[in-house]
Amino acid sequence: MSSFYPRAGVSIAVFRGSAVLLVRRGKAPYAGMWSLPGGAVLLGETAREAACRELFEETGLLASALTLGDVADALARDDEGAVAAHYMIAVFAAEDVTGVLAAGGDAAEARFFTDEQRVRLTCTPGLETAIGNAKAALSKGSS
Repeated sequence: MSSFYPRAGVSIAVFRGSAVLLVRRGKAPYAGMWSLPGGAVLLGETAREAACRELFEETGLLASALTLGDVADALARDDEGAVAAHYMIAVFAAEDVTGVLAAGGDAAEARFFTDEQRVRLTCTPGLETAIGNAKAALSKGSS
């Protein structure tokens, strides 16, 4: 049995009114699916720094304040059902962003979607739970 550990990741739910910012993933895992902007935490980088960096790289937006909304696990499985990758993801939330929205980095597209619009999208597993927890954290005003 090989031993490997979950990788640290971050994502960020940016809310604009009732809509949330999603990116269409440009590479595996989950290529082509819609998800929150995010990615790996780099060595020496805090989770908050990573979330801000990933948001900027994938969307061109800068967040001024982040609220921790959730900690989620993403498990990618191979064809036999074995765990191929495990990511532990700190999910942040933000409302105040600046910049011009433009997909970049690993994101093929970046757009805001309402709850009703997201129903028609192919999304990454656990996305709605992460969005709900992020939205709840913002409404509580915790960080």
